[in-house]
Amino acid sequence: MIELYFVYNGHRKEYIGTFPHPHGAISALKGHQATYSAITKPRFAKTLSGDSIRIDYGARDCYYLIERTGE
Repeated sequence: MIELYFVYNGHRKEYIGTFPHPHGAISALKGHQATYSAITKPRFAKTLSGDSIRIDYGARDCYYLIERTGE
């Protein structure tokens, strides 16, 4: 399972959801970004670290965090 979080102000986490496949998490991430961000043309960049993926989209201190949960 995969958990998706929106991290804002550099450290505050907002839980978005749990997904069985990465494609569902990516779709939810893009929908959340389009709905709640003023950035109209985001440039997504990812950073891998262990069991988590950080996805930056253009905001300075806001990003998405995808974490693999133990099954």
